[in-house]
Amino acid sequence: MMLLLHSEATKFGVLVRTELVADLPRVMGDRVQLQQVLMNLMMNSIDAMTDVDGMREMTIQSQRGDDGEVLISVSDTGVGLPPAQADKIFNAFFTTKTHGTGMGLRISRSIVESHGGRLWAADNSPRGARFCFTLPTKAEAFDSVSGQQALT
Repeated sequence: MMLLLHSEATKFGVLVRTELVADLPRVMGDRVQLQQVLMNLMMNSIDAMTDVDGMREMTIQSQRGDDGEVLISVSDTGVGLPPAQADKIFNAFFTTKTHGTGMGLRISRSIVESHGGRLWAADNSPRGARFCFTLPTKAEAFDSVSGQQALT
């Protein structure tokens, strides 16, 4: 995703940093769907910084979560979450963009949840937003409802 979105970030003067842990456990999942989630979060971050004065920085982090799952986050120094509507950003058709469909975060959350994970948003201090999602590791990727192994 870094290579794919490099020119978009450069076009808007966004510095992209990565803080990726090297020895994370593997996760089970549909690679294309998970790339779609990451691309949506990264594009939203770039969009949130296009009209911001000062430093424009997006940070992508990976680490082990509290419960042993993999935690991925995309944070930015953009306009931040809409204060009175932060709880609505994952609703279908809700958008703060002029030409947005309001489906990107809803679809992203559905994808993450279908993989047994969770997607949420928080403020990024001192300014901007941080979107985080967890995915179970390969050892944890067991569907308790059907007893089937998760997607590979």
